[in-house]
Amino acid sequence: MPSRRSALRAAGAAAAGAFAGCSRLRSRGARIDVTVFNQTDAPYTVEVAFYGDDGATEAAARAFSSSFDVGPDGEATAEGVVDAGRYLVRYRAYEENSTLTDEGHVHFVPSGDETEALPFDIQETGELTRR
Repeated sequence: MPSRRSALRAAGAAAAGAFAGCSRLRSRGARIDVTVFNQTDAPYTVEVAFYGDDGATEAAARAFSSSFDVGPDGEATAEGVVDAGRYLVRYRAYEENSTLTDEGHVHFVPSGDETEALPFDIQETGELTRR
């Protein structure tokens, strides 16, 4: 019959092994949050689309697309829009939901720290900048 010390050592090793895989599982399940902060006195609509590199066409590569209505000095967030990964993110900003003030793209590369987020600021000029 094993000693109490041997049994505790075996249980500790089993627990450590079980927990060792948890961080790997969580990082595989990480998702990206998108937040738009409006630094102006006008309402804006911001269209955002995430594109991966796994599609032969633009439609096949699109992983997520949505629009955010953001009031003056407000913010809008969508949580967990896509799995953490590398993306080309295209955006368009419309003042008063009608006048295009900015369009462009950014490249998203995950940080790997399980707090994946893509925040944008709408500047007074109507430009959208990555925070």
